[in-house]
Amino acid sequence: MRRKMSTKVAAVLMAMAMAATALTGCGSGGGGSSSETSAESSQAASSESSTAEGEAEEATQAAASGSFNEEGYPIVNEPLTLSILLCVRDIDSIIDPSEMESVKELEEKTGIQLEWETVKSSDWGTKLNLMFASGEYPDIILGNVDVEEYGVTQGIIVPFDDMMEEYMPIYTERIANEENPALELSLTASDGKHYNVGMISSNGFNTDIHYFINQDWLDALSLEMPSTIDELTETFRAFKTGDPNGNGEQDEIPLEASLEGAQGVPWLLGLFGVPINGWAGNWFYLDENKQIQFAPAQEGFRQCMEWLHQLYEEELVDSEILSQDENTISSKLAEGNVGFFTAWRLTAMGWDDGVALNCGLYTPGESNGVKPMLSRTVDIATASSGAHITSSNQHVPETMRLLDAMIETEMMYSLYYGVQGTGWEYNAENGKIDAPLDVENFGTGTKTCLDANALFFAPSKYVNEVRNPSSGTLEKLPYCENYEDAGIVQTYSNQYLNLIRLTAEQNEEINLKMTDIKNYVNEHISSFISNGVTDDSWNVYVEEFPALGTEDIQTTYQEAIDQMDLQ
Repeated sequence: MRRKMSTKVAAVLMAMAMAATALTGCGSGGGGSSSETSAESSQAASSESSTAEGEAEEATQAAASGSFNEEGYPIVNEPLTLSILLCVRDIDSIIDPSEMESVKELEEKTGIQLEWETVKSSDWGTKLNLMFASGEYPDIILGNVDVEEYGVTQGIIVPFDDMMEEYMPIYTERIANEENPALELSLTASDGKHYNVGMISSNGFNTDIHYFINQDWLDALSLEMPSTIDELTETFRAFKTGDPNGNGEQDEIPLEASLEGAQGVPWLLGLFGVPINGWAGNWFYLDENKQIQFAPAQEGFRQCMEWLHQLYEEELVDSEILSQDENTISSKLAEGNVGFFTAWRLTAMGWDDGVALNCGLYTPGESNGVKPMLSRTVDIATASSGAHITSSNQHVPETMRLLDAMIETEMMYSLYYGVQGTGWEYNAENGKIDAPLDVENFGTGTKTCLDANALFFAPSKYVNEVRNPSSGTLEKLPYCENYEDAGIVQTYSNQYLNLIRLTAEQNEEINLKMTDIKNYVNEHISSFISNGVTDDSWNVYVEEFPALGTEDIQTTYQEAIDQMDLQ
């Protein structure tokens, strides 16, 4: 059964935020005690945050005496231009947002003109670092921002709690209607304030990625559906040598995978009982006893590496596993010459004429006493594609009303999918939204809408009220139900780790350690796959983790989780 967080979480974690320095040693190297460092940091954060709030208040007063309309449209009676920095996924190609019909409709409705600057996600971190260092900021940032550092501590991103109910009634009501403490908490910083309009697109899914196997190849070779790892390996061997595609060549790819992405190695760990979300960038997870575990040191991790090396040696996994990216894999999946892979779903992914035609869901069984376990997904908002207001913004009330207008139902779906009649439409039978209309082609080519880069705030109750499930959702939900019924989705979601509120200093310290850990683990994953795992190489590998700070992070996380009433 899917577990939910009790209402005590919000109160507990807000208290934790005030005492977050007690979770770990807050001082890193350098002079001064931890308490002195914390005090100085707190004073600086308080001063800078107060300055930012003062600027926002001045902006409010200035707006009230101008052309600003506190309700109704347009938002302003006189011309106003706001600048937006937008993060765009690397896999997306979009036209200039100012040329999009939905953006033009937004501008006409609100009276606010928008100047856009787009940055690919792979360049986003560098762009933000340079921008924040320069002291020159856009009015709005649409994309992932560290609000603890740039909001709570530095005051570059401003909170908008005092004006949220007045100027963002749609956003406020949508949050309140969910009655979900975890959602509310995911939208607040360690000081309890709102620094961003979060991103959430709920579909009722319990896990992100599923396993798929080539059913046509099983049928061609008269093979039964494998269950255990050993049976799956034997199936891969048959795929390699049995010519299931019937072209007389040994060109089949039994297992398609890469180091990262939707087909990344982290998802395969679930076959060995290690529930890691390959998109989260976090190697820690919650076990069924609410204990924090470090995946790369688990026996299941080693078993997975040994298995992948075996497949690599026998040429049962794509030989480019160590180097290829998602685009390369996607082209291979489109060709359909693949026996097994991980993916979000099959259809409308660019593979409709490939693996979507010959593959079906694979449900793994227990192997050698180890039960498969996949990471659980829950309704928690993220800062990804969220909207942030900077301290340079001299029109905060207008901006808040603009952001609220962007998540108004019709406008939100138009920005994401394209305008009504092209990207979405009301269903004639039940009056709910159908989107996207062009299922086969949506998400491909150069896009004339913002797609997943748009500001999109659609939690579960709201979605159920306004939208019909898309064909993709209708496809994926049975996969989720199958895995839930099989008992192979973790009890407590790793996403609860995102609700732990730490000080900016703690976050910086952990982020630095996480970067070192990620680089170290990725390096050894490549080595283990290509060279194999021995007792000596494994022992040398795991002995390095304490020096990288894994135990410190684990302790910090555990102390925080212990104060949450996860049910």
